Amino acid sequence: MSKIGRASRNSSLMRVETLGNATSTPTAKVIGAAETGEIYFIDHNHASALTITLPALKAGAYFRFQLVTKLAADGTIVINSKDNTAGDFAGGIVEQVLHAGDGAVSYQLCGSHDILTINDDANIGSWFECVCDGSKWHWTGIVLTEAVGPNVAWST
Repeated sequence: MSKIGRASRNSSLMRVETLGNATSTPTAKVIGAAETGEIYFIDHNHASALTITLPALKAGAYFRFQLVTKLAADGTIVINSKDNTAGDFAGGIVEQVLHAGDGAVSYQLCGSHDILTINDDANIGSWFECVCDGSKWHWTGIVLTEAVGPNVAWST
């Protein structure tokens, strides 16, 4: 492959960053506006909160979060908007209980909030993403859990 072709191919790949320090206390992440389009693998197996702050609202901004480890007991992921304004978030996230005889599924609707918390029961393979229309972050995703929640919480 020519150098020109290689550069084109590499620039077409999605940017990936891993958040969390496995079994250690995590470092908070403040996402910059230039990081739009990134996929964040979350490796957070520690009894603490991993805090992520989204950049200012901007139409077309997009982020995806993917769990690569199961959250530890008392571990959480907290994602908030930079503006900390109630109503910055819209949408919702589906919760699916694994190995549930009743196939328990729930949908946690966002309401008028600006903080998303994923609680300690989230499993590998859970994902959630947001895209901005310029006035709100619109959320969607699936959180795979061991027990009936809610394990997804919205707040201000």
